[in-house]
Amino acid sequence: MSEKSEKQEVISQITAIDKGPRALKLYMEICARCGTCASVCPVYFGEPSAKYNPVLRSDLIRSIFKKHATTTGKLLGVLAGAHDYTEGEIKEWVDWFYSCTGCRRCATYCPFGIDNSVITRKGRAIIDKLGLTPETMLKVIKTSLATGNTDGASPEAFRAAVAFLEEEMKEEHGVDIKIPIDVEGAEYFYVPPSGDVLVNPEATTGLAKVFHALGMADKWTMSSCFFDGANYGLFTGNDADMKADNKHCVDEAKKLKCKVMLMGECGHAYRIMKMMMEPGKWWGDLPFKVMNCMEFTAEQIKAGRLKFDKNKNPDPVTYHDPCNFARSCGIVEEPRAILKATCLDYREMSPNRGENWCCGGGAGLSAMDSIYEFRMNVSGKKKVEQTKATGAKYVAAACSNCKRQLTQLMEFHGEKVAVGGVHDMLSRSILINGKAAVRTDYL
Repeated sequence: MSEKSEKQEVISQITAIDKGPRALKLYMEICARCGTCASVCPVYFGEPSAKYNPVLRSDLIRSIFKKHATTTGKLLGVLAGAHDYTEGEIKEWVDWFYSCTGCRRCATYCPFGIDNSVITRKGRAIIDKLGLTPETMLKVIKTSLATGNTDGASPEAFRAAVAFLEEEMKEEHGVDIKIPIDVEGAEYFYVPPSGDVLVNPEATTGLAKVFHALGMADKWTMSSCFFDGANYGLFTGNDADMKADNKHCVDEAKKLKCKVMLMGECGHAYRIMKMMMEPGKWWGDLPFKVMNCMEFTAEQIKAGRLKFDKNKNPDPVTYHDPCNFARSCGIVEEPRAILKATCLDYREMSPNRGENWCCGGGAGLSAMDSIYEFRMNVSGKKKVEQTKATGAKYVAAACSNCKRQLTQLMEFHGEKVAVGGVHDMLSRSILINGKAAVRTDYL
């Protein structure tokens, strides 16, 4: 694409905001430049430079919008905060927009409710349109669209992994605990991130133990073809990719005739699946509802249907609120209910819940090894401080991206803190036939 055509495309994409969602248009017009967003941004905290300032990053788009889509911008130019697109400027945008973690903490504190992550996503959408999305991000979404999971694992590899997990659970408890696969008519269809099967599987074995302890081993299933709820279309800004990836699980849920799609410990997967399935969104009315596994387990704990041996988790445990769960979906009390029921010493980070600090790997950044130093020293800086302050020896995080980022953070900064999921703690302490798992080590 020529620079002239590139400029036309950028301007066209930005002026289209005027006819798009009202919220994004308002974000183009109402910023008071008070700096509140910068003061609460994990990236700007790590390094207070211009390209990490949420306002200045958003102004890359806002100023062009004012120049080409507002009367005052056309007439007054820079006096109205308007700026014309400079040919070749898009290459700089890649660094700017891929330094935002999409955590939405700015929106929590902004007096006008401006969500800079929405503007960031628009910037990434333009970058994607021009074929400049970082290769790592492209590879992940292409793999998921082609295979149904971000790891590119075959159904045979999935079945082999499940068989191994079943063997592990039998060693732990001395009884057969099954992970059903492709069972048509099962009430619950479990869709975790693929990492919770192939990399850090204790969240999945924990849920399997819950169903077993409830006498509901025949009430749930996984799919050998579509066992990954992760959806990087959210992160690249490509709505078509996001919808296509989402459709994998929707079609499989229909095929299996489930009543509940039970999403795993993945905030962005749950956010996309839940929000896009509301009436009037992508798929209209569907024959199943969407629920998160932490909601399900917390309900069982509240009803007194599960028993635990807290002594199996004696070390101090804290919880990291994944941004999509806490700020986008309101899932905050459920993971805490699980951890408090399964651990002896639960400690809160401060601040927490909707005000918690991002791990520094959000919006897909944890998958980008090319910015490893940035994630360790800049975007994740505040999270290291926050974690250390608790004195915890284990950080539970209900998100594969968060777990990868936190694990790397702890290793990089020399902190002897283990990282895992919420159901991991449950897996070690849940009583099956009156006994907890034999294996309890995680450090």
